Amino acid sequence: MNSFLVELPAELRSAISRWTHSNPNEESAWIAEAIREKLAAETGLVMIRSRAARGDREAFLRVLAKTPALPLFPGDEQTPRSDLSQ
Repeated sequence: MNSFLVELPAELRSAISRWTHSNPNEESAWIAEAIREKLAAETGLVMIRSRAARGDREAFLRVLAKTPALPLFPGDEQTPRSDLSQ
């Protein structure tokens, strides 16, 4: 495993120590897992943005227009959004 020096503010360092019960080996694993989670979240955002960029609002509205107008179930009511017609 490679080493990577990271400078943390004192409040983060103390919070990490509290969560890991001051075990240095556990601190390293905890930080590595936090970085993995952040990388996964960023990768997911890139994928979502990429798919959104390929979207076609006109095609979406054409498909939406084909759906039948059914009564709402109780609790599903909401004010229509004006930005859907753009």
